[in-house]
Amino acid sequence: MVLQQRAQLKSAEEMPGSFGGSKGETEELFSGEEMFYRQRLERYGSIFKSRIFGKKFAFLIGPEANRLVLKDKADCLSAGQGWVFLKPIFGTGLLLQDGKQHKATRKLMHPAMHGQALNNYFATIDEISQDFLSEKATGETLGAIDSFTEFSVTVALRLIIGVETPEEFGEALKHFLTMLVGRRARIHIDLPFTLYGRSQGARRKLKAFLQKKIDKRRKNGDLGASQDFLGLFLASVTENGEPLSDTEIIDQLLMVLFAGHENPAVLISWLLFELDANPAWKERLLNEQAEVVGDEPLQLSHLKQMTQLGYALKEVERLYPPVQNISRGVLEDIEYDGYRIPKGWMVDVSPLLTHRLPELYADPDRFDPDRFAPPREEDKQHPFALVGFGSGPHVCLGYQFAQMEMKIFMSLLLRNYDWKIAPEKSAIAPVYEPSKVQEDLEVSLHALAESVPE
Repeated sequence: MVLQQRAQLKSAEEMPGSFGGSKGETEELFSGEEMFYRQRLERYGSIFKSRIFGKKFAFLIGPEANRLVLKDKADCLSAGQGWVFLKPIFGTGLLLQDGKQHKATRKLMHPAMHGQALNNYFATIDEISQDFLSEKATGETLGAIDSFTEFSVTVALRLIIGVETPEEFGEALKHFLTMLVGRRARIHIDLPFTLYGRSQGARRKLKAFLQKKIDKRRKNGDLGASQDFLGLFLASVTENGEPLSDTEIIDQLLMVLFAGHENPAVLISWLLFELDANPAWKERLLNEQAEVVGDEPLQLSHLKQMTQLGYALKEVERLYPPVQNISRGVLEDIEYDGYRIPKGWMVDVSPLLTHRLPELYADPDRFDPDRFAPPREEDKQHPFALVGFGSGPHVCLGYQFAQMEMKIFMSLLLRNYDWKIAPEKSAIAPVYEPSKVQEDLEVSLHALAESVPE
């Protein structure tokens, strides 16, 4: 019976779609970005094939596809192959690991992202948020993504590697941001005048910076005394009782810095964009802050009471997920919806497209945080309907950290400042290409006439 069912499966080669010409559809992907996926979804349906960088891809759209790739068949798939383009920049950190190695690294990192560790981070994030907003609230027009990236990188540098002085911070920030630019390089030639070469040069300088931090900590002893990721890694041992090598520690730090900076910057930018276009929701969040925090200084216990802000953050995660597509390499043949996808192919699922499916979300292009509130709770129709932070064994380890960081920042912003953001939503809605639009978002911040206590 099983053999008969297998015989009835269609080859992945028979999927609708196109492998393109001699170069596949790589150029179409780069030029179209999000529209590449949307146009093919509209043309072929929720399953289609393509060829990118010489690799055959099966694109699977929807919550059941998310379940298959992110959970049910996770052991048959390789995240490392899916994120291989990050390896020259970030080494072999958590995001590129699979199997036992991935599980061991997550187990090691877990204490730093949950429980008491999160509580310990509150005061530092609160301080950084206050300093950032005070400095930037001049009314000057700023690039939204760049500015909020500066904020989130500051948080990451302080809490992940324990940057101590302004000089250290300036050095680490410069190298990190230059290194990030290498993700955009399509040609990997390591020469000083190339985009990739400048990124690699910055990576070497950042690694040397981190090595100095490691050497200083080892020299001072008491490796676990510092409440940051560097202290955690230095004090940790493998399952065999061996300490982590400096190379392993540096690779993990680079990956955590990368993962820790991007999501908050993107989601804060889009939340300000949507609240600017939806004044009724802005007013609701202001009222919630008045009810929850009032005239008190912000406290950790306040964050759990900010349910309306939580819904708003979920809605920008739905509309503008920082990770819009998730790819995996196929290690063993898998089956989906009548097709056999063979070893050697790639599979790709799309949080961005899943989150805009009308069968999951009513009026899916509209900003409507109430969709997450009882009794609607549209995301609960399917456990894989909302996957902006991934799901399954590779779900974002820093999800709770990111939520805390964004709530602290937004609480201080809402109670003490106002903003304007451009372009206005009415001029560009619906936003089907967030990665293109977000680079053009500009924000100006200014302090309210009478600020409440911070």
